Amino acid sequence: MSEPAATLSGTIERVVYHNPENGYTVVRLRAEGSEEPATLVGVLPPVHPGEVLRAQGSWRQDPSWGRQFAATEVDVLPPSSPEALAGYLASGVVQGLGPELAKRLAGHFGTTLPHILEREPHRLREVGGIGPKLATRIGEAWQQERSIRDILLFLHANGVGLARARQILAAWGSRAVARVTADPYALAREVRGIGFLTADALARRVGIAPDAPVRLVAALEQTLRDAAEDGHSALPRERLLEAAGDLLELPGEAMAAPLDAALARDLLDEASFDGRRWVQLPSLCHAEQAIAEDVQRLVRGLPAWDGEAAGEAVPRAERSLAVELAPTQREAVLQALRSKLLVITGGPGTGKTTLVRAILAALPEKKLRLALAAPTGRAAKRLAESTGREAKTLHRLLEADPGRGFRRNAERPLELDLLVVDEMSMVDLALMEGLLQALPDEASLLMVGDVDQLPSVGPGQVLADLIASGVVPVVRLTEIFRQAATSAIVRNAHRINEGLLPSFERPGGELADCYGIRAELPEDAAAKVVELVAERIPERFGLDPFAEVQVLCPTNRGPVGTRELNQRLQARLNPDPPDSIERRFVRFCIGDKVMQVENDYEREVYNGDIGRVTGLDRQGQTLAVTFDGREVVYAFNDLDQLAMAYAVTVHKAQGSEYPAVVVVLMRQHGRMLRRRLLYTALTRARSLAVLVAEPLALERAVRDLGEQPRLTLLRHRLLERKAS
Repeated sequence: MSEPAATLSGTIERVVYHNPENGYTVVRLRAEGSEEPATLVGVLPPVHPGEVLRAQGSWRQDPSWGRQFAATEVDVLPPSSPEALAGYLASGVVQGLGPELAKRLAGHFGTTLPHILEREPHRLREVGGIGPKLATRIGEAWQQERSIRDILLFLHANGVGLARARQILAAWGSRAVARVTADPYALAREVRGIGFLTADALARRVGIAPDAPVRLVAALEQTLRDAAEDGHSALPRERLLEAAGDLLELPGEAMAAPLDAALARDLLDEASFDGRRWVQLPSLCHAEQAIAEDVQRLVRGLPAWDGEAAGEAVPRAERSLAVELAPTQREAVLQALRSKLLVITGGPGTGKTTLVRAILAALPEKKLRLALAAPTGRAAKRLAESTGREAKTLHRLLEADPGRGFRRNAERPLELDLLVVDEMSMVDLALMEGLLQALPDEASLLMVGDVDQLPSVGPGQVLADLIASGVVPVVRLTEIFRQAATSAIVRNAHRINEGLLPSFERPGGELADCYGIRAELPEDAAAKVVELVAERIPERFGLDPFAEVQVLCPTNRGPVGTRELNQRLQARLNPDPPDSIERRFVRFCIGDKVMQVENDYEREVYNGDIGRVTGLDRQGQTLAVTFDGREVVYAFNDLDQLAMAYAVTVHKAQGSEYPAVVVVLMRQHGRMLRRRLLYTALTRARSLAVLVAEPLALERAVRDLGEQPRLTLLRHRLLERKAS
């Protein structure tokens, strides 16, 4: 039970525990005149032995740890006595300064040492054993520690949790206080993970008025960023005003003047198409304009090889591949060889892969510089396997530099004559802009993708807009080839795309590759999924539940979302791990199946890559994960790059293919029950697909096109550039 409010002051003797993520800290504090140190717990910035804490809070009796002081507010003061100063300096704040040297410093300067450290660090050389470099390093460390603490304490005092305060400090460094005070809303624009509501609360604390122009413009920007999160690159003016007003609980007309001011200052961009005024973030406006310009450059150009002699190439391709191409495929090969820019689109079983291989085989025999790429690591691997040629992720091809864009660009273009990009439906505006900027004038571009799959996670619908504009030559593959037509996966994917329910009948007693299993309640569905993955599929089809079976579902949350299913599958498939660690409510165990959820260019692992946890070093604070036979080591602080992968969302599975997939569809998945999502999920399966579905949920997914169309201006800009 807590006692009345109290104050506790004293010198830190020992830091028992400090969690760098949330700031929770346990210290032993020696109060003046006290015989025994007290235990203080609370959210603190980094502290060190020797520093003085002045804390407000209350005493409490912890059942396990005894009497503690629970701090609610803390002031951190520099060490006051020579002994405390020596303890502070020797605590690790200065690399290379040990206890003995720290004692000598404190003994020599006494209570004037803080002043010396602050104003005259060169005088530290008066103590034997301290040279110019060490003196400078000690002074800089003192200043840095004070600066960091001052910033963290300022942010914490203004309602920012320590974990977010650290994000701000990492992004803005010593400028953090000045920038937050001048424009807290810059946090939402520039610091990942900090949204408008956090910035708005901080703005009120630092005295920014509710009707301040900076706040109103920030609400407009945030509304457009929210729209971009939903895939839109632009909003009609009236819709933007209404949504921004709702964000601030103001009428939409109150946002008109701030919008005009933002447009006048080029903080936002406006365009008129179809008799409507559209507003965009400048980065998205620039991306669409640049893409439209580069597409026109390519469409009007000629390939690096002789397109007129393309007719000779088809027989060469057929001989090379030992196949006879269908008439539509022959025509597509000819069109590809005569075009500098071409889109190939089609559903499963329509021969996209064979066509790409034929085009590559049909190219002139003279040495051409080729490159193959895809948006994700797994998609690039599939492309390499199907063509027998090296394929890279687009980010790796363009030499992505996190925070700085791409090192391959107009000033340093790619060195190639033909670039083939697969899974184009996944390419968003920013990636397409970077790709086209890096494409040299002499190069051709072949884009391959299924326009009926889910669009990119990022804003835009590049493939759909390119096709809809009519500006770019397009080969549409619609014929399902005989071998693919025997697959129920392929047949059902096309049925779903046509708005028909999948059929799970097996004509002629054939062994099916697509099954449907009825589930009525979430608990029933979850139990069936676990049984399928752990027992039925491995026993009947001989597939490894870790490496060859992937569970897909529409959402992360809920009783049949990835989080719940991952916990159930982890408990079933990896029940007795030799070791584990919990990080941000996720328990990582040796043997677990995990997915990389962002591109990491230093480790060379990419969004969507799946591996197994193979090592855990508590002393070194690292976790080892093996991806395709290569071990990658993560510091504990980097584990937010990983997620459990027994079950993943359909969006995360885009661009990937698995031997077997188990797709879960229940009414609890709500608005995510969409035809395009189900189609994408089913087409992730190579040889086996099982739908565990509530009949009403399956019917809703098939019947409901559902998604609001993405609002983009790329199609308009492509037509505008064509007409100019």
